[in-house]
Amino acid sequence: MNSWGNIAFDFYTFGSLVGVIFTFYNAQFFLTVKEKSEATYQLGMGTLWLGLFHFGYMVNFSFMGPSSAYLRWLVIIGAMAGASYLTSFFLSYPEVYFPRLKKYLFWVMNTIVVVVTGYFVYISLTAGRLYFFSGHYWDFPVPVFYKAYALIVLGFFVTFSVIALIQIFKMPKESRFATASILIAFILVTIIPGIMNAQSRDGAIGRGIYQTTTDLVLVVGLFVANVVYINNTKDKTTIISRIIGISLASFLLVLQLVAYSVIQQSEANYDMVHSARAKNFIAGIETDQVPSFHYTYDTNQKEFVRKKGMEETNVDPESYEAEYWNYWALETILSYKQNKDWNQKTENLLSSLPETSKGYAAEIKRLLSSEKIIDPKSLIHELESEKRKILYTRNKLREIPIKNFSENAESLVSKKEGPLSGFYAVARSVLDSNLSEEKKSSALDQMFSPMPNHGDRNYRGRVKFTENNPEYSFFVSYLIVDKTNGLVHEVGYPYVDYREFQEEVTLPWIIGVLALAVLVIFGYRLFFLIALLRPIEQIIEGLTEVNSGNLEHRLIVHVEDDIGFMARSFNRMVRSIQAARKKLEQYADQLEVKVQERTKELENTLKEVQSLKHQQDGDYFLTSLLLQPFNANHAKHDNVRIDFLLEQKKKFTFKQYEKEIGGDLNIANQIFLNNRSYTVFLNADAMGKSMQGAGGALVLGSVFESIITRTQLLSEARNTYPERWIKNTFLELHKIFEGFDGSMLVSLVLGLIDNDTGLLYFINAEHPWMVLYRDGIASFIENELMFRKLGTSGVQGNLYIKTFQLEAGDILIAGSDGRDDLLISHTEDGKRVINEDERLFLKVVESGKGELDRIYDELRNYGTLTDDLSLLRVSYIEEKERYKIEKERLKEIQTLLLKAKEASESSDLQEAVSYLEEANSLEENIPEIKKKFIQLYLKLKDYGNAKKMAKDYSLLKPMDTEIMYITAFCARKVADVKTAIDFGERVRLRDPSHVKNLINLGQTYLADKNLGRAENILSSALELDPENPSLQRLLDHIRKKQNKQDVVS
Repeated sequence: MNSWGNIAFDFYTFGSLVGVIFTFYNAQFFLTVKEKSEATYQLGMGTLWLGLFHFGYMVNFSFMGPSSAYLRWLVIIGAMAGASYLTSFFLSYPEVYFPRLKKYLFWVMNTIVVVVTGYFVYISLTAGRLYFFSGHYWDFPVPVFYKAYALIVLGFFVTFSVIALIQIFKMPKESRFATASILIAFILVTIIPGIMNAQSRDGAIGRGIYQTTTDLVLVVGLFVANVVYINNTKDKTTIISRIIGISLASFLLVLQLVAYSVIQQSEANYDMVHSARAKNFIAGIETDQVPSFHYTYDTNQKEFVRKKGMEETNVDPESYEAEYWNYWALETILSYKQNKDWNQKTENLLSSLPETSKGYAAEIKRLLSSEKIIDPKSLIHELESEKRKILYTRNKLREIPIKNFSENAESLVSKKEGPLSGFYAVARSVLDSNLSEEKKSSALDQMFSPMPNHGDRNYRGRVKFTENNPEYSFFVSYLIVDKTNGLVHEVGYPYVDYREFQEEVTLPWIIGVLALAVLVIFGYRLFFLIALLRPIEQIIEGLTEVNSGNLEHRLIVHVEDDIGFMARSFNRMVRSIQAARKKLEQYADQLEVKVQERTKELENTLKEVQSLKHQQDGDYFLTSLLLQPFNANHAKHDNVRIDFLLEQKKKFTFKQYEKEIGGDLNIANQIFLNNRSYTVFLNADAMGKSMQGAGGALVLGSVFESIITRTQLLSEARNTYPERWIKNTFLELHKIFEGFDGSMLVSLVLGLIDNDTGLLYFINAEHPWMVLYRDGIASFIENELMFRKLGTSGVQGNLYIKTFQLEAGDILIAGSDGRDDLLISHTEDGKRVINEDERLFLKVVESGKGELDRIYDELRNYGTLTDDLSLLRVSYIEEKERYKIEKERLKEIQTLLLKAKEASESSDLQEAVSYLEEANSLEENIPEIKKKFIQLYLKLKDYGNAKKMAKDYSLLKPMDTEIMYITAFCARKVADVKTAIDFGERVRLRDPSHVKNLINLGQTYLADKNLGRAENILSSALELDPENPSLQRLLDHIRKKQNKQDVVS
């Protein structure tokens, strides 16, 4: 047991104990859950291994002997095994989505755990020992392994984090918050302490801060994970376990913070007492403790003049002589605080320091040039803030191998501005010198020696050993300066005394936290047994009795608290159930008579209902016969083909006829407008079920058919453009339904197709968007709501028409909302789940290859129809080439077009026109020739010919809205008002925000003396372009004319 040394508790023991208590409690909580899930077991094992990790640290901190380093074995395996089980937990919660990944990943990670731990055990058996004063614990001097191990552990932590993120995206939305919270909690518990541990070992942060932070985040993290998991798991847990967990976490957090503050203050008192004791010893005053050694360094002679106790302690002060000089410099600078010329004195002092202190000298010189330094105290304060960085740099330099030391050390001291830049400059000069690599390493190690502050505790003694059970002797020392004689004293005391003092201070806290844990874990159960657990058990027992049918059972109320209120409420509930059962038994006795009476009433009612249903079916039958002529397809053209599919939801039988009725309607027909052939189609859905919808469809069909017939018979109706025809038809239909005051609304898509060019004109009134099926891909040709349903007030506002150019082989599908309203499934409580994805129909069209029958079958595969379904299919067949141009003629035309282009570029416009006229005489129906004519005539300001060519071009390319505007513009220029208005209104119907067209149209109406229409049009243009001064002038001119007319009238 001698190799384990004495038991000596310190603050690190206490901090680790806090972590051990809370992790072990949580582990037993998860592992003792009855009928626990796989996830609960994995979480319990992961927490248990984290507890063993902290248990290894706790024992390591508690023993002073070198054998305590063997507890590092438990630390090494604990972190990796904990991460392995946490990975399995995240793969199991809320359920297993990747069973094979879970199985193989668990075995791979555990294999790594065994291999790494086995290798560490093997190399540690012959590695020797290393003592860390920063944490007061023994370790193995295997830095290369620890670096590799840190990467492995980080890889384990990253693995469970990535796995958790994958699970979060896979799991249902309601479980994501819980999993994310647990993941964040375990990142706090694992990754943050891992990073801080590496920093504390390098000296970047204090070990006390690391230990306190680690224990705090451990308790907080596990507490969060515990609470979140308990509140979301389906495993059976108890209320008392939750109360204990919350209380234990709260108490441990408070104790940890208070203990840290108290123990740190006690250590400060220890240093103050021993520093004063050292001063008394130097002064020759008798003290109650004889020092282990007393060294004195003469700064004038630059040598040690006393080495009392060196042979007994084996502590050679010359190995850290630089610390004497650093302390001498610090105390001397502080003594200048009463001197006005302290700055000059400090610089004089710095020049007298030896080479080992030149780094501090350069850094102090840099600080003296700063405006923040106003006195010696502020200078030392600023230097104190850099001590951690100096220690960190020294530890990092010690890790660099002697071979290629300069090359590797260069990056550590490369900083040229800011804190420590003065220090680093001197370090770089050493690296650039001709010294050997070994001497450079030694010189920098001396240069980065610490600068102890007044009263600081220093640790002395050899810390690295090659043997496993070395003879060691450690000491704590204090430096004292004699400024009068230029001496620096160091007085040392046994390190064991310091550890005994730590134990005296820490032991009461350890006993307290153990007592608190016992009190909370076991005492709470005893206290709440009577106050909470037994009353709840009695309520559960009562519920069990009632469920089994015993309504005579009553609860006894012991205490008038919340539980007592629940017990009384339970008794009242049971009495109410008992009374209700008695009434039910009375009803049962009289049930047979009442059933007979009710049966007679139902038979009479059923006869009446059957009679009414027969009459209703007759009404249905008559309405279906009236609707039948309207659902007709009269569209017959070689280029455009129309197909219908209609299934109404309401089916009925009247006599021997099986019919269906509903509000969906398909209509298609042929009309001629301005001597051009068009196919017109309509797909509509009237609001309401059965008769109401059928009534709307009947009205719509009759009015629309009358419009078609009128267009076919009357030349006045045919002498209009397609945009105007659609607009007038839509407004006429809307006015009919507007008269129903919103009780009958209709959604529809109304379309007109130029049979020769395939140009589609359409308007959509809150109907599902039309689908284009082209090259095997389905897409919507609309992306916004155009207008509200027919019959909705305000629809006739700013109407506009959309256009779409069909290509050879294109298929358009229009359909009612029955195509989207599919019943997909039912929830657990019986509620219907209706499809809400409008893009599902695109997949259906693609799967059905654009064929109506196959589309219908695909819809039925996805779900059940819940509404009337109507589909209208438009297919545009490639027109046979109307204009076959011979190769020779085509070549001649291309040559003429090239000459026309060259002439135009050389500003010989008349010659260019002559070339185009010659090309046009060879072939009149080439749109490119027409367009070049338009461009040349506009340059020549020959608006008459430009208008003629633009009209011809619009017949060949009706999709080109901009040429239509040019037609209207040129027509106004040559005073062809009718053409200017026709084409201007067509452009306005297509693009209501075309400002130039609105201005031209307004000017045309002004020329036609239609002042009211001109004002309306130009006002719309002004809203779009409010900064146009010419618009405002035109409007002012029109209003003046209107005022004159009013005066005359």
